Amino acid sequence: EAVVSTQSGHYGRGIFDSINQKKLLPVDEYVAGCLLPPHLSPFVNSEGYQPPEQVELLDRNKVAEDVAEEEPKDGMTPEDKRLAVMAMPKKRKILYNKMVYSNKKKASAVNKLKRKREELDETRENKKAAPES
Repeated sequence: EAVVSTQSGHYGRGIFDSINQKKLLPVDEYVAGCLLPPHLSPFVNSEGYQPPEQVELLDRNKVAEDVAEEEPKDGMTPEDKRLAVMAMPKKRKILYNKMVYSNKKKASAVNKLKRKREELDETRENKKAAPES
């Protein structure tokens, strides 16, 4: 007689991912021995880097909204901004320059994470394309 096992090994992370997304995820993705899907943190903000899976999930969960063309938030041209910075008192100009520096630093960190993700995706594709020996 052949023994049929009714038990299956699942990773506990699937439970936490289901709780974080507030819906039951398919258990097939969390079977022992399979490549696990990326863990998506519930503590993300829309400003920083978001993995493609997180963006896809947010798009699916978000109600369809009509997004108009992006206009400058303050409605100022670059020349107007330059003149406004020149007219600022010294203390405010220093603070403004620190804010601009901080924003540029955050943007470079996001770009670095995006490049790393692209490299990781490329290596995974190359491993899938290469025949296993």
